[in-house]
This record gives sequence, C-alpha cells and structure tokens, in this order.
Amino acid sequence: MSLIQRNEELTSLERVGLTLQRKEVDRIPAIPLVCGASYRVLGTRYDKWSQDAEIATQSLLAAQELIGQDAFLLLVDLSVEAADFGQKLVFPKYSTAFPDFNNQYIQTSNEYEKIKKVNPRETKRMKQVIDIIKGLSKEKGNEVAIMGFIYGPLGVLSQIRGHKDLFVDLIKHPEEVLAAVDVITDVLVEYAIAQVEAGAHAVCVDPLYSSGTILRNTTWEKFEGPYLKRITDAIRTAGAGVAIHNCGDGVYFEEVIKWANPVAISVAYPAHGSKNWEEHAKNWGDKVITIGCSDPANTGLVFTADEVLEDCKNQIELFKKHNAGFILSTGCEFPLNGNLLNAAAMVEASRRYGRSNN
Repeated sequence: MSLIQRNEELTSLERVGLTLQRKEVDRIPAIPLVCGASYRVLGTRYDKWSQDAEIATQSLLAAQELIGQDAFLLLVDLSVEAADFGQKLVFPKYSTAFPDFNNQYIQTSNEYEKIKKVNPRETKRMKQVIDIIKGLSKEKGNEVAIMGFIYGPLGVLSQIRGHKDLFVDLIKHPEEVLAAVDVITDVLVEYAIAQVEAGAHAVCVDPLYSSGTILRNTTWEKFEGPYLKRITDAIRTAGAGVAIHNCGDGVYFEEVIKWANPVAISVAYPAHGSKNWEEHAKNWGDKVITIGCSDPANTGLVFTADEVLEDCKNQIELFKKHNAGFILSTGCEFPLNGNLLNAAAMVEASRRYGRSNN
C-alpha cells in the first residue's frame, strides 16, 4: 500500500521529487519563490542578506518555517556570477544588487579577453551561494527540496558588458562574444557541480534570453544553446536534476528542451506559440513539468489572501484538467517587500485544492 493510500503526509522533498517523476503525490507541491524576501523574516537588511551566507541561510530557514513552501530556490540576485568575474556592483539597502552601469567591466568590444576563468569555490559571491546551500542542506536537506540557481552564460555576460552593447556585439563582434561565453560556461559548469556537492537536489539555470521578447530563437541557440547544454549535462552527471527558469514572455520551450532537457521549466507566461495557459497545458503538459504561474506582483502586492487562494485554485484545476505536470509557484521571484502571508496562502491553496483525491 502506498503512502498516499495510507493518507500519510509526504515530506516536501518527497513531494517535489515524486512530482518531477510524474508519480502519485499527496498534493501538488507549492513553491512560492521566496528568495530575497526572506530577509524580512529575521528583520535584517537586504544588502546584508545578499552578502552574508549565514544571515541568508537563517533567513531562508525561518521563512520556510513560516510559509511552509516545499523547496528553497537559491536565487540571490542576477549579479552573483558577474561580480566574481570583476563587475562592480551597487548594493541598495532594501533592494536587489545590480551592476554599476557607469563602470562596466567590459567597456568596449575589444575587452572581452578580460574574461578569465575563476574558481567559484573560492570567489566571494558564488562561494557564498555554495555556503548557503551547505547550510540549508545540513538543516533541512532530508526534508525540503533545495534548488540551486545559476544565471545563464549570456545573461552573466550582459551584466558585465551591459545589455544594449552586448546585443550590438552579437551582430558586429560575434566571435569575441562567443569566446567570452565559452570561458564563462567553463566556470558555471564548476559552479553547478559545487552546488550539487554542497547539497542541491536540483539546479535551476536561467537562460533569460531564450524568449520571444528578447532574442530570435536562432540567435539564442547560436550564442547560448550549446553552452547551456554543457552546464545542464554537468548537473545531471553530478547527480542532480535540471530545471530551467525564464520569466520572459514566450519562452522557447522547444529549443530550451532541445539543449537543456530539463525535468521542469519555471515560467511567468505561456510558452512561445501558446496563446494562453490552456494551450500551454495542452501543448507542453506531457513533455515537461511547468513550475508557475502566479503573477508575482499580483500575488505579493495586490491580491488579498482569498484572491490568492482563488487564483491558485484556478491554476491547479486547469493543469489537472489536462493531466499536465505542474508545481504551483510564482512565475518569478516573490516581491522583496511583498505580503509573505500571501505566499503562505499559496501553500494553503495546494493543501485545499491540490490533493490527488480532489
């Protein structure tokens, strides 16, 4: 007799793992992406949270105890990797770190050679993420799923060069860009392996430019597809699962699956070619697990708790109707200053409406 038949509650780790294997679970996992927002649970400042592994670890643990989400996501900010390659950052007290756009590490197309290999186990910010994973693994690794996080190589390079200039260089200086992406990829492979060794059950990679609102699909494939494959192959070889996150509109599911072969994709909008979530569930529900798709702004800043419950109920019912693989989540990071009670309401929605016998 199965755990489900005996009405025994699964651990969060079991629930997520079985869902990713498309096996029976007690309820749909709920993973509101409470990352940086956890800083408020312990009453610290965001700039301290994002630069101190111990503060971040204790904040994430406290937030999970408060909210009850089924997984940790180790997204600190999208400048973690860029900083360790030499990019200067700005650290606001109560908001996400970002590159100093007046002091880009690569200022001209002739400077891509400045990108050199670094050891993520010894650098400041990537090592910090590795240390957070170690801390979470020690305290909750047998109970709660731990998902590492890596910004894709093209995204890392955009933080170092600047988005506008990089997009010009894709056209005018493609070989220089590709050489830099290659070096960055080597480092990200080691970073991914280090996260798995630290205790990550899966690693989520963010190839942000693989969406119709940013780059043409063929352009994205040329500049990031094969490099993404190297990273995701390394994650699987190290013994962890592969997930993809992309909060852009119209993510290229076909191309991303071709290069990354993920078990799940975290999204904020329906996949490229799907007009709405109904089509998305029909087109992709039997091919890959969808992690989503609550609007972070509405969920964290606008909705009441009852509205969150209703919104999540509708999502759960839609994906269930099409027998589509689904994990309830915000489509991107939960707002740093959002209402954490609404994140807890998402977990409550999974308990009320996401049970296998509903």
